[in-house]
Amino acid sequence: MKYNRIPSTLNVGFQVLDNSKLRIAENVLVGIVHRTDIPMEPGTNLFVKVGMISLSGSIDIPMKVIKCDRVSDSEYDVFLNYTEKDFAKIREIEVLIQDLA
Repeated sequence: MKYNRIPSTLNVGFQVLDNSKLRIAENVLVGIVHRTDIPMEPGTNLFVKVGMISLSGSIDIPMKVIKCDRVSDSEYDVFLNYTEKDFAKIREIEVLIQDLA
């Protein structure tokens, strides 16, 4: 599996989706990774809002935490995978990340 890192020029917000049974997309080989100061438990369903600091508007997508690696005393890399219902938004986020990288 390949993960694209979300650049620091993007705003990223997380909201935990309680009691949601989201299925991750089994045939998607690309996910995203985000560095944050909040550790996330693998298997947690999140509503992720990704947008640019300088522009209004954002891309909203439900995702599932695949793993969370501690990279320092106060930072974690959170690896996320798309859900099977959101194939249309996958390309949108990947293009945004590639344009800003």
